[in-house]
Amino acid sequence: GCSVGAPIVVDDRLWGAVVAAAAGPEPLPPGTESRLADFTELVATALANADGRDQLTASRARVVAAGDASRRRIERDLHDGVQQRLVSLQLDLRMAQSMLDEQPQELAEQLDHIAKGLDDAFADLLQVARGIHPAILSKGGLGPALRALARRSAVPVELDLRLPAGRLPEGIEVAVYYVTSECLTNAVKHARASFVAVTARVENDVLEVTIADDGVGGADLGHGSGLIGLVDRVEAIGGKLHVGSPPGEGTTLVVRLPLPRTQG
Repeated sequence: GCSVGAPIVVDDRLWGAVVAAAAGPEPLPPGTESRLADFTELVATALANADGRDQLTASRARVVAAGDASRRRIERDLHDGVQQRLVSLQLDLRMAQSMLDEQPQELAEQLDHIAKGLDDAFADLLQVARGIHPAILSKGGLGPALRALARRSAVPVELDLRLPAGRLPEGIEVAVYYVTSECLTNAVKHARASFVAVTARVENDVLEVTIADDGVGGADLGHGSGLIGLVDRVEAIGGKLHVGSPPGEGTTLVVRLPLPRTQG
C-alpha cells in the first residue's frame, strides 16, 4: 500500500502512532512496516526512560524537601523546648546557689557541679541545633556559612568565593553547604588531607563549586563515603556532581547548579 502505521505503546498504554506514507504512486519498500515497528519500540523506550527520570527527579526533590523541613522542625523544637527548659533550670540552680550562705560547703560544690553540667549540655544542644539546619545559613547566607565551615575545619581551608549579591534560593544554599561540609569531613576522616581549596563562582546562570583536597584519593561514590547522598541532593534540584579521585592524587569534587535567571 501507500502508507503503513505502527502504534507507540508506553507502559502498556497507547501513547500515539507513527505513520509513513509514500511520496508518489510507487509502493513503500518491502519491510517498511517491520522497520517502522522497530523505530516505534525505540521511541517507546526513550519515552519510558524520560518519564522514569522525571519521576525519579520528583521523588528525590520530595525526599530532600521533607528532610530539610524535618531538620528545621527539630531545630525549632530543640530551641523552644529543651533549651528553654534548661535555661529555666539553670536559673533555678543559680538562685538556690545564692541562698546557701549558711549551708554546708559540700552542697554548694555539688550545686556548682550541676550548674556546670547544665552549661555544657546547653552548649551541646546549641551545636546540635545549628548542625541540623545551620543558623548562620538561615541568617547570613551561603558566603558566611561556608566561611564558618572553613574556620571550624580540622584541616586548613582556602576559600575563593565569588558569589552574586543577595541570597541564593534556599535549596541551592543548603545543598552547597552540606556538600562542602561532607567534603571537609571526608578530607579529615578518609582522605587524611592536609589542605582543602573551595572555590565558588557563577557563570551563565550556573553556580559552580569546586572542592579539592591533597589527600590519598580513591574516593568511591558507591562505597559508603557519604558522597552518594550528595549526588541525590544535587540532582534533585537539577544539578550535577562529578568526583575525580585518582589514588594518591587527592580528590576533586565539582558541583554545577542552575540558578534562576534573576540570580545570574
